[in-house]
Amino acid sequence: MGPAGFTNTFEEFDFRPGGRWKFIMHGPDKGNYQNECIFSEIIYPKLITWDRLSKPLFRMELSLTDIAPGKTKFGFRMIFNTTEECNKIKSFVIDKNEENFDRLEHELETMI
Repeated sequence: MGPAGFTNTFEEFDFRPGGRWKFIMHGPDKGNYQNECIFSEIIYPKLITWDRLSKPLFRMELSLTDIAPGKTKFGFRMIFNTTEECNKIKSFVIDKNEENFDRLEHELETMI
């Protein structure tokens, strides 16, 4: 989880609607970034949504759709309440999310 060079320390992971997810992202620059979320919706195996309780505030929506045997479409959407919250991370979030997806792809390849 996270961009290239990041590691995480998970403090709590209660994977159910209403459950909390608390972790610290440790950046390669030695920065520590506290994250706290609450799972709002889990529809197995199609949808997971969570709301960030730490800033910047947004709802994360992760969707999975079967498109062919052995192929799944992965959707990843950040939904902000205000333009200001979005603008706080807009300049770097696309590239950092791509790094996150690269890491996910690598993990999935090791599972095959």
